[in-house]
Amino acid sequence: MKKKKEEKKQVKADDAKICSLCGELIVGDYDYVRTRRRTEMYFHKGMKCGKGK
Repeated sequence: MKKKKEEKKQVKADDAKICSLCGELIVGDYDYVRTRRRTEMYFHKGMKCGKGK
């Protein structure tokens, strides 16, 4: 009897987070900042994307 492969979770458009520094899709952990103007910004956890640049 074959086991069914687990379906990978699809990222919904509402759940997708874009990094404010590099502009890439964030997969996994992220940091969240809300500014005084109520703007929401998301970054890779620990801002790892900005270290190489």
